[in-house]
Amino acid sequence: FAHVSRWTFLTETGWMALFAEPRFGILPLLSGTLLTTFVALLVAVPVGLTSAIYLSEFASSRLREVIKPALELLSGVPTVVYGFFALLFVTPLLQKTILPDLPGFNVLSAGIVIGIMIIPYIASLSEDALSAVPQGLRDSSLALGATKLETAFKVVLPAAISGVAAAVVLALSRAVGETMVVAIAAGQQPNLTLDPREP
Repeated sequence: FAHVSRWTFLTETGWMALFAEPRFGILPLLSGTLLTTFVALLVAVPVGLTSAIYLSEFASSRLREVIKPALELLSGVPTVVYGFFALLFVTPLLQKTILPDLPGFNVLSAGIVIGIMIIPYIASLSEDALSAVPQGLRDSSLALGATKLETAFKVVLPAAISGVAAAVVLALSRAVGETMVVAIAAGQQPNLTLDPREP
């Protein structure tokens, strides 16, 4: 703040700290973080919650004992691996299938891979919350004629909503704090945009 005012820091639309005439605006960095986090949550919340409901309500105990530890192992993969996965696999896949004009560095592939990275947080913690719901609630719902799917979505999920919300908040904080995937897959040039196809 010896070089710029706090107002300029918060409202300037460019971050070029190493240029001859430096600009220190945090808006491009903030918008990039929020955009990748939004894309990540669009991927992770439906997949993670569906996985948690399946593991808690429909999977056999043997299958759950195999899938849950395998899912939790994904959270131990270094983020640099996820970054190169986004750059060398997800971006070319998107270019070949959906978006042929997609540049090599883009927010979309970074957000998708961050979403994949935070799925274990949502799935594992949500499954724990869903499993903690008393069996009596399930039995009562089924006795009243509800199907297993109706019971899962209309009884068990509302009863465990605080634990599910905590899982989503934890995953959100992990996505907001992620730097390596964004730096590798989305590029290191701060760009004020709301278009996930751009770097």
